[in-house]
Amino acid sequence: MNLVEPSLLATGLAVDSCLVALAYGLASREHRLGRALAIGATFGGFQGAMLWLGWLLGAPVASRLAEWDHWIAFAVLTIVGIRTIREGYGADGDERPAFSTARLMVAGFATSIDALAAGFGVSLGEQPLVPALVLTTLFAGVGSIACFFSGRGIGQRWERGAHWLAGIVLIALGASIVFEHLRAA
Repeated sequence: MNLVEPSLLATGLAVDSCLVALAYGLASREHRLGRALAIGATFGGFQGAMLWLGWLLGAPVASRLAEWDHWIAFAVLTIVGIRTIREGYGADGDERPAFSTARLMVAGFATSIDALAAGFGVSLGEQPLVPALVLTTLFAGVGSIACFFSGRGIGQRWERGAHWLAGIVLIALGASIVFEHLRAA
């Protein structure tokens, strides 16, 4: 089983969640385990659920688009990657989110919209769902916990670079799907 592509996808999708968790860590005066677990469960849960939903919605459509599926997957992942890179330029390092359950849920949903599009791309690229789903949920959840705890020691100057890395990873995944399809043809 090839875990490289699902790992790259999971890494790319987890970056936004981890950045928000880092911001919570930077803003928090208390770094309690309960709060960290809530952040990890929220971000990991939303990323996994949205990836699954995107895959589920994409499955019936995939058989009808077999001639173009690899190009559609590439386009979707490229758009998501470019959007992720652009978000790095719109980030305002002075705003620090206050912690509340409602705000955490909104942040979990907002950071997982990319996973919906990526799940559709995974379905169209006929990639297996389970490895991508498990790794995305784990990377986003565990990464968010780690970023929350490390928030006090890390400056926000790395945010733009992280967005670039996430965007490039998503675009590379889309290119990999096209190259794999062309090689098999």
